[in-house]
Amino acid sequence: MQQNRNSFNKVDVLLVDTDLNARQGVRTILSNNGFSEITLGTELSRVREAITRRMPDILLVGTSFPDGDVRQHIHAIRHNKIGNNPFMPIIVLLDQPTPEFVTSLMAAGPDDVVMKPVSTKGLLERLHMQIYNRKPYIVTESYVGPARKGDDTSRAIAPPNPIRDKVETGKANFMEVERGIENALTEVGERRLENQGPEIAALVGRLGPMLDKPVVNQAAVGGLRMLIEMNEDLIKKLQGTRYDHVSELCKALVTVSERLCACANQAPDATQVKLLKPLSQAIQTGFSGGINDAATARMIVERIGVK
Repeated sequence: MQQNRNSFNKVDVLLVDTDLNARQGVRTILSNNGFSEITLGTELSRVREAITRRMPDILLVGTSFPDGDVRQHIHAIRHNKIGNNPFMPIIVLLDQPTPEFVTSLMAAGPDDVVMKPVSTKGLLERLHMQIYNRKPYIVTESYVGPARKGDDTSRAIAPPNPIRDKVETGKANFMEVERGIENALTEVGERRLENQGPEIAALVGRLGPMLDKPVVNQAAVGGLRMLIEMNEDLIKKLQGTRYDHVSELCKALVTVSERLCACANQAPDATQVKLLKPLSQAIQTGFSGGINDAATARMIVERIGVK
């Protein structure tokens, strides 16, 4: 790093590891390079306590703990179940991990990993990345975290980065930090809503062959009920968001699905079957910005032919 060593003395580092040698070594590296606000711990309960009571700037954490699984804790942080900043940079200190462990660890959402014994160069390079070049965050139903190799970043979000302000100015405005986290959380929520569009389309695609039969069998009814539940749940989540208007399309899809459920053990209503695909496509269009208000959504429903 090229910055003055004093520029890091306001960065709040939480270092938690049961490995005494690693803990002391990392603390020495940090202290020698201008980091002075370092909180130590040996249990995951220390992580929960610290991130709930205050807002550390960065977490350096080991992998072996007597009171829990670090992967579950990272996942809980990223999904905003514990702590007050799901975008907190997390660097994991690894000690001879198996490929299976690394795969499951990266699925939890850490920002980076560094192998033990931790070198000065390796640790400072990773800290530099978190301060000056954070990866965009990907949001799916099961994953929230930095983009991994092969991830589609076209709909990624930029995580808030108050550490950079602390390093460059020696301070960070608490209200601005909270606002940045709140805005990023709103984006996370929107991405999760947007992800429902392709899931609905995929289910409609699977229903197509099921409904292309002489009668609507129980497998088709089960798929239709799943489609109804998915859309009813989405309608609730859409309330008060910028995608509220998409609920008009979801309601129409529920209506059509209920009509087809009523055809159980009978011939499917071909007219209703034909409405499923265009409605699912309209929902995706609503999330992509092609339909921007409830009036337009209702007009689309009428044009598709839902009565």
